[in-house]
Amino acid sequence: MHPQHTYELRVTFDGEAAAAIKCKERMIDWLLLNGVESFVEGELTVDINQNQDEPPRDYYTELGGDQTPLSIYRYSRESLDDLRVKLEHAFSGQVSTEILTMETEVWMEGWKESFKPFATDVFYVCPPWEQTPAPTSGLIDLVIEPGMAFGTGQHATTRLCLDQVGADFLEQRRNVANRSVLDVGTGTGILLIGAKKLGYGDCLGTDIEDDAILAANTNARANGVDTKFVLGSLPQGKTFDLVLANILAVVLIRLMPDLAAVMSPGGRIVLSGLLTEEAEEVKAAGIRAGLTAVRQTDLTGWGCLLLAKPV
Repeated sequence: MHPQHTYELRVTFDGEAAAAIKCKERMIDWLLLNGVESFVEGELTVDINQNQDEPPRDYYTELGGDQTPLSIYRYSRESLDDLRVKLEHAFSGQVSTEILTMETEVWMEGWKESFKPFATDVFYVCPPWEQTPAPTSGLIDLVIEPGMAFGTGQHATTRLCLDQVGADFLEQRRNVANRSVLDVGTGTGILLIGAKKLGYGDCLGTDIEDDAILAANTNARANGVDTKFVLGSLPQGKTFDLVLANILAVVLIRLMPDLAAVMSPGGRIVLSGLLTEEAEEVKAAGIRAGLTAVRQTDLTGWGCLLLAKPV
């Protein structure tokens, strides 16, 4: 069950156009570096149903152009209040903020049409309201409702990670029941739920966003799997045979020594959330942390790395 209300933190940028645009660019960097990866640019306040007899319209400009506001959506009002204070402190005098409330069901209807089922070599990913059967037999169903969190499977990096989870299963088929999995930045839990449905053993997902933990637990129940999701980043005092980290390249590089530390000897790590041109830098960070490169896969400009830890 979803909470009754969804909250929006809307940030508008004050001052002259050039300064406002620069401030917006810096804020996007700030949000990403602080783990806020899900936000929306723009405010849809114009009628986009254009009569074909009318001259072409510049909708981008009508919606605000480069000065469009940023909106961050959460189920938790408290987390947005905290984020609002931090943004107003970091960008004092440069932005205006407000928090709006909407009915969750109304919010959810807005993105249902954009979430379509898709298949990988192993999985068939579909939302709970979709009744279309899998295109081929033998695929494992993953019922995923995105909610507020990043990682519906629609993004190329999530698909790349799903492919690597499937590949690890095919390569380790006899041993997966004894293989533990850690999913760092779990989002909707799609990767960890997929691993559990393949038969992996102890499965733990972490995320720094409480909305992600809520979405992941909801999806785990919908898929009938026993997985554990906790608020936080990297667990202490435990190692895992397969680590999944679909987060930003800059964060992967910063966390690489800690990620390597939670890998069991002989363990593997799947790294994504990176552009193809960032792959070499992320790989180099992994090698410095004592890991070896196994393979790289790419999709529409995004990359995914599989690294291993020596026995």
